Amino acid sequence: MKRAALAILGTALLAAEPACALEVTRSRDIPAPAGAVWALVGDFCAIQLWHPQVERCILSSDDEDDGIRAQIRGLVVKGGLGTVVEVETARDEVGMSYSYGFVQGPLPVRAYNATLTVRPNGTGSTVLWSATFDAEGMSDAEAVADIAGVFESGLAGIAREASR
Repeated sequence: MKRAALAILGTALLAAEPACALEVTRSRDIPAPAGAVWALVGDFCAIQLWHPQVERCILSSDDEDDGIRAQIRGLVVKGGLGTVVEVETARDEVGMSYSYGFVQGPLPVRAYNATLTVRPNGTGSTVLWSATFDAEGMSDAEAVADIAGVFESGLAGIAREASR
């Protein structure tokens, strides 16, 4: 992705209203240590290993003039639905989380920003996935249901892969 596209994305993220109209948060307890779950999900393109709707992930990066390297992933969605493009906006290896923003693709949203976090929970862990966004091309309720479904199937995939 070109620097100009990242600049446009950055401007769009900054121009977005501080509080988006919609929010989805889902979590799942996983009977595996947090470090092991983070090892499974922490790589920005690892989603292809655990999300049942992702056929493959194509990772690229762009070096900015200020030395920051932006990671961009293209998620090829199963069933020929297209490719979702997302950019990583924050990463905390110690806190076991990353955040990302939606750039383009077949999702009914705009101004979409999400965070995936793994937290210790006794001898296991809890995976928390949350997003704020505005609906586009469908009702608020339909967009919330769509994103909730994406999160729930992804969390089920994490649980399945973590138990192997």
